[in-house]
Amino acid sequence: MIVLIIVLSVLLTAVLIGLIVPYYIVFYSPHRNADEIETEPFLDDMDMFNEIKAQARKLSEIPCSRVQTRAYDGVRLSGRYYHKSDDAPLCICFHGYRGSSVLHFSIIGQFLQDEGYNVLLVDQRAHFGSGGHTIAYGIRERRDVLSWIEYANGRFGKDKPIYLFGISMGAATVVMAADLALPDNVRLICADCPYSSPRDIIFYVAKRWYKCPRLLWALIRVSALVYGHLIIPRNLTAANAVRNTDKPVLLIHGEADCFVPNEMSEEIRLANPDCVERHTFPDAVHGVSYFYDPERYIAILRDFIKRNG
Repeated sequence: MIVLIIVLSVLLTAVLIGLIVPYYIVFYSPHRNADEIETEPFLDDMDMFNEIKAQARKLSEIPCSRVQTRAYDGVRLSGRYYHKSDDAPLCICFHGYRGSSVLHFSIIGQFLQDEGYNVLLVDQRAHFGSGGHTIAYGIRERRDVLSWIEYANGRFGKDKPIYLFGISMGAATVVMAADLALPDNVRLICADCPYSSPRDIIFYVAKRWYKCPRLLWALIRVSALVYGHLIIPRNLTAANAVRNTDKPVLLIHGEADCFVPNEMSEEIRLANPDCVERHTFPDAVHGVSYFYDPERYIAILRDFIKRNG
């Protein structure tokens, strides 16, 4: 009996240790006090990456207020608030996977301020100033969108127009929030390179970048459940979210995106073409369409906001 207990204990320990690896690779993010700009390169083009970092440094030096709120589950959420005018709309911006708001919104964050908008750059849960350790790929983060909207309405009033912006995982986050009974003052959603669903992107990246066979998908799901208490639902998709919204949605995607395939945003558009418009940028890689045609990118944003803001 003692031998059996020992064997079972060893097997259970081995299983738990085995599950740590996929959880750590796919979902885990420590609280990081490191420089939000000096991160690992996410581009092969180092000149472009260095330009993004230079712009991020400029953005980080603009005076702002550090603000906090609580998520639906009690997790602390943190952000940077840039005030331009009491009468201006508020842009709430959500960055991507293991990125930072000042890095991913290094250009657009400054553009929105130059256009006269108030800007709130949030730290997604499990990133930098916000709490939590599990990145949930929008499953939990989409409800954090509501928490930030409630914070904004409490601070600025329910008549303040709100525009939601997101890049990469942040783009999927704001799109998947579209069916969460957003208040009337949320006027529009702008999403740069969103994926179609948490399930789709995890499996795609695991297969393409880590060469994981489909069999390991089960281990990934179990690791999320055991260590992150996270269930990855099959029916939580960006397409389903926009299918049930009347909010105008703008999608932008690079045609050479190898991290989030550009076909994923087309799937979202097709779910509700009356509310969703989509623009692609030839040769653009993940999350940097702006750099491939800045004038067109800005013109698209200005026109969409003018028509729907």
